[in-house]
Amino acid sequence: MFTSRFLLSALALAMLAGCVTYQPKELDPARSQAQFETRSLRDPGLQTFFATHGQPAGDEWDLARLTLTAFYFAPELDVARAQVAEAEGMANAAEERPNPSFAFTPGYNKDAIGGVTPWIIGYALNIPVELRGKRTYRTSGARHKADVARFDLARVAWNTRRAVRRALIELHAAESTAGLWRDQKPLLAQAAQLVDAQVKAGDVSPLEAAQARIALNRAELAARGSERGVATARSRLAEAIGIPLSALAEARLSYRGLAEPAEPVAVGEARRWAAQNRADLLAALAEYAASQSALQLEIARQYPDLALGPGYQLDQGEGKWSLGLGVTLPIFDRNRGQIAAAQARREAAAARFHSLQNRVIGEVDRAISDFASALGDLDTIKTMRTNIEQQARTVQAQQTAGETSRLDLARAQIELADNARAELDARVRAEQALGALEDAVQRPLAWPDSAWRNAPSSAAN
Repeated sequence: MFTSRFLLSALALAMLAGCVTYQPKELDPARSQAQFETRSLRDPGLQTFFATHGQPAGDEWDLARLTLTAFYFAPELDVARAQVAEAEGMANAAEERPNPSFAFTPGYNKDAIGGVTPWIIGYALNIPVELRGKRTYRTSGARHKADVARFDLARVAWNTRRAVRRALIELHAAESTAGLWRDQKPLLAQAAQLVDAQVKAGDVSPLEAAQARIALNRAELAARGSERGVATARSRLAEAIGIPLSALAEARLSYRGLAEPAEPVAVGEARRWAAQNRADLLAALAEYAASQSALQLEIARQYPDLALGPGYQLDQGEGKWSLGLGVTLPIFDRNRGQIAAAQARREAAAARFHSLQNRVIGEVDRAISDFASALGDLDTIKTMRTNIEQQARTVQAQQTAGETSRLDLARAQIELADNARAELDARVRAEQALGALEDAVQRPLAWPDSAWRNAPSSAAN
């Protein structure tokens, strides 16, 4: 009986040792809101995060610094990180060996002869033994699934950068447009006054004065709309970063490098990089590798596992040891159905990878073409600006010499302002096209960090 009690005590201690206890963790919406509203670009943890990732301190907030800030604050990355931790936990679980089972089988012999204990105390230990590398294949598949989660984290990180870039481009466009309308409104007002004077002098018809006033009214509406656009774009940028809007109030933003790559983009290199290194493609490859491991596991499951069952029985004072050997007989089911399903899943994973790769190559080709076209449009409008500037200087000289009117000069200056807005639109399209190209390749192509830091500050470049 001492042996029995000892075995039971040892098993109880083994089961209790190392157990994880539940720790409650409350989720308080009011508290999380308060924490969000206190977020700041001066957060000490953020500065440490910058230093860890080689980003020096500075007053300008360019795409690189804003992206790192989003990596620090954005909740979407926390979700992806948690999913990576979950996948790694599942991989660790897949690597664990199956636990043995223990059975206690007491009995009682009611016909026991006097002097002999009627109790029959039995113990049985069942130890499963996996064969044919099943544990290895199961672990390999789970590890590949963890790789999928890590590549998905990289994809979410890139999407976070993309959201920051788009919001920064939108804010750049809105602020620049608002500034151009502010500059053009006085010219339109002056033109309207000059036309009114000509109407009073009987030199032009009242229709021209009405058209000038309508142009001024449209400029005022556009100016107010652009100011609203600035507020909306700042809100979207704050949302993309994961901070309250008030935290952007004192930030000095830099738009340098949004429209021009650090060096010319080689079509072949861009296609090769995207076709082999995009996070979603690497995730698809990891999915395929997981399907390979799943197929190997199902093939291995054709073969049965063993179950060793050593036991001990104290039968009316006599100790008896036994050893059982259990095995599943693959008579009716040879796992053919699961093998066929695993083969189909592997083929589907391969097809998804090839489909995605083809789509990625098409995205890269279109993005390169659109970017080249946007740069060509920008160069054309810059040439047009040079011609319009020359024309405005000519009209200025003629007006000084008394050969033309002040209204002609005002109209030349308005045309120059119109061209400035067209050039801004072309620059924004180039910024968006470069962003689309970066998204297709999933690789930063704009100015390197050193160029951003060392170049002169300009909010309208």
